[in-house]
Amino acid sequence: MAWIEYIGGNKYKLVARDPSKVSKPKKSTRVEVPADVAKSARKTEQWLTLELAKWAEAVESGEASGKVKSEKISFKDFIETWKKGYAKENMGGKTILNTMAIIESRLIPEFGDTRIDQITTLQLVTWFASLVNLKNKKPLATNTKLNIYKATKSIFDAAAEWGVIKSNPMDGVKRPSQSKKEKKEIRSKKQAYTRQEVEKLLTALYALPARWRLYFTGAILGGFRRGELLAVEWPDVDHDRCAIWIEKQITLDEEGNKIEGEVKTEESEGWVAMPKWYMDELKRYEREWRKERMSCKNWLGEDKQYIFHGGRGIMYYPSTPTGTWSKFLEKNGLPHVKLHGLRHTAGMLLRESGADLKTIQERLRHTKLDTTANIYTHKSEAISRAAADQLEELNPKWIKFAP
Repeated sequence: MAWIEYIGGNKYKLVARDPSKVSKPKKSTRVEVPADVAKSARKTEQWLTLELAKWAEAVESGEASGKVKSEKISFKDFIETWKKGYAKENMGGKTILNTMAIIESRLIPEFGDTRIDQITTLQLVTWFASLVNLKNKKPLATNTKLNIYKATKSIFDAAAEWGVIKSNPMDGVKRPSQSKKEKKEIRSKKQAYTRQEVEKLLTALYALPARWRLYFTGAILGGFRRGELLAVEWPDVDHDRCAIWIEKQITLDEEGNKIEGEVKTEESEGWVAMPKWYMDELKRYEREWRKERMSCKNWLGEDKQYIFHGGRGIMYYPSTPTGTWSKFLEKNGLPHVKLHGLRHTAGMLLRESGADLKTIQERLRHTKLDTTANIYTHKSEAISRAAADQLEELNPKWIKFAP
């Protein structure tokens, strides 16, 4: 057990119990937060958290002498400090869940017992080059390697910032990038639907229960992220404005439990205008929804009014729409586009309608215009065809002075 006691100014006392001592088991040391760190409450908390962890380890190992020796910290022991001092302050629950899965399956087996200050750039470069799929031993996709890279860099960046290591070995590790072959494979996969395909989809969706038809139709028209639409409640629907308010999402916590959380970014929050015919459909569905609510004898949603729920008001898991979408496409023999591709489709529909990038950015609620340009405006056959048609007038046979 260890704790921090405030002394005054930038000075604190670090206290830890020595398990080897029966009498006077407490050992303490005084530290002073560096002036540049003390300017930020968050950095101060992170700095003290790390120093306390190092002091507690020194006391437990019997090496406490009033000065903490950071070089004694193993990679595995540092993870808990990183999780408390960085991850919980800067990451969402789902991101922590995914990052910890990478750490436990990849990093700890490789570096767990190694002192963190002794891990070198060469070790990391060699390790990254040897990474394979744990099940079939095939080479990893670049996106998977990138996730491992980000998790590793986050840990070593924190260790360097907090003074645990003198230099950051990740500074010499190149960020994974896609090969030409991978880029070609990605481009070959269908990323979004065309306008003609959307028309067929909207008709085919009538084969689904009303809640799923309206969910997927809303995703196509509004470009919502899957968790955002799952978190929409009836008070978020404004029929006068013909719009839906987005300010939360259904996601996972670090234990893997479904929760209601904040949206991805500050820019993600806002009104999303929708076609009147879709809002009219929602209004009709609301009447049925409320009848079902009144007749439900065991409502478990308490005061929540999720439009799309798994029965008795219970929120869906974020993955439920993904599975439902895949089964729907397969059953109806429709071309496969990932559920997130409906967000891409919304961007493409706007682009093919002549909307400029700024308009698309605002509707899809992106933080940066670059994101809109690079991700959601893929190559469009309709736009490419329109551009080519503009060149028809240059046909020499149409020009009066052509020979």
